[in-house]
Amino acid sequence: MRIVKLALISAVVIFGVIFLLSLLIPSQVRVSRAINIDAPADSVMAQIRDLRTWKNWNEMMNNAQYTNVAYGENDFSSDQVKVELLRASKDSVITDWHQTGGRDIHSGFATMTMSGVTVVQWYFDFKLRWYPWEKIGSIIFDKQLGPPMEKSLGNLKKILEKQP
Repeated sequence: MRIVKLALISAVVIFGVIFLLSLLIPSQVRVSRAINIDAPADSVMAQIRDLRTWKNWNEMMNNAQYTNVAYGENDFSSDQVKVELLRASKDSVITDWHQTGGRDIHSGFATMTMSGVTVVQWYFDFKLRWYPWEKIGSIIFDKQLGPPMEKSLGNLKKILEKQP
């Protein structure tokens, strides 16, 4: 009986410590990547604004697991994820990514021109609940999303710098 009582108290204390540590992790996380593209900002924004062109450069859209894929000017849909263009201006594009049976993720692109070079920033914003496992799990978001974001931006750069 004493062993069961000790195990129960230990489990509650360990959970409490993990919960308190998770409070140190912010409830909003942003994963962001940027690249310099030697192309006019309007050419860059034309590629980003039209979701039909994303299949040419966006690695996250070229997932072999996606079924029933459909590209539209303002949306992308499959059985697993839907991307919706919310707003587009001359220097930014805001999208929402809806995962089937999962969470909604806010994302966007921002551009600025410096010395004739267009800087493109792509970001994903995650709003986390208070659950310790969710906050601790958010630590790996950068490792999961960073490499495909970098490769996608590199693909975009190749496409745009080839154009006359």
